[in-house]
Amino acid sequence: LRASNLAGVLMAPPISESAEWAALAAHAEAMGAHHLRDLLGDEARCAGLCWDSMGILMDASRQNATLETKELLLALANAAQVEEKKAAMFRGELVNQTEGRAAFHPALRCPRDKSMSIGGTNVVPEVHAVLDRISAFSESVRSGSWLGSTGKPLTAVIAIGIGGSYLGPEVLYE
Repeated sequence: LRASNLAGVLMAPPISESAEWAALAAHAEAMGAHHLRDLLGDEARCAGLCWDSMGILMDASRQNATLETKELLLALANAAQVEEKKAAMFRGELVNQTEGRAAFHPALRCPRDKSMSIGGTNVVPEVHAVLDRISAFSESVRSGSWLGSTGKPLTAVIAIGIGGSYLGPEVLYE
């Protein structure tokens, strides 16, 4: 693992101490006086809060937000150096300061025939080996060939997540 070239970025004061954060917080408080029903009547606002990215429509017009809100959020992202941090993550740099390692989530979506390296090692084969084991286990549970401690096929699965990791299974279940 190589240390991130963004050490100064990653060790910067908390974004919550920035002028951009303060501006957004003040704006959020002022927005509390506005009702969404009234905001939806502003066609320019609604159009400005909808955009298309790679065929996916993003519609923020149903939020208690304005075009100023969008600009303040973009300014906050810029102050937090989100693009630089994203680029470092995609390069496989050490960006997870808490665990002292790369946060290489893009490798989970990388095709088998592509390469993504951490410290000069292509991690894609290892990622796909784990994904293959997950798939095989899942199929054995679905088919009934995986037996529980009673010797019977499993009929229910309980997903216990830590932090936000439970959200995906919860959404799928509901």
